Amino acid sequence: MKLTYRTISYELNQPPIDMVESELGGKYRGNAWQVHYPRHIPVPVANSHLKYRGVAYCSEDVRSVESNGIMNVSPEIQPLTPKREATPENIMAVHTTNICRILERRRQAAQARGDERLLKLLELEARQLVC
Repeated sequence: MKLTYRTISYELNQPPIDMVESELGGKYRGNAWQVHYPRHIPVPVANSHLKYRGVAYCSEDVRSVESNGIMNVSPEIQPLTPKREATPENIMAVHTTNICRILERRRQAAQARGDERLLKLLELEARQLVC
């Protein structure tokens, strides 16, 4: 292939790459498409036994490798943390806890500055919120 860059001509000879067609594909706007992988690149195998800061944990193997080197994504993917249901009571409790934590931080800052007027106002607010 002849290429030119800033008036300098050169010829690029790339070695041929052996491609493998995967089973993934379909039709898009009436045209068929297929995913191609280079044959010579090995598929990395994930280590399922991992350590983070000295604590061992396992991750589920999401991909399974076939004998011809093509990966399939398994449909069973489990979340790492269970999903919590957001109930109005739970949301209100978290909100109240956050407000009380912020109020306590403001009270400590006012105490460090020696602002007695702000301390009285924050005490009133804490009594209203029942912190």
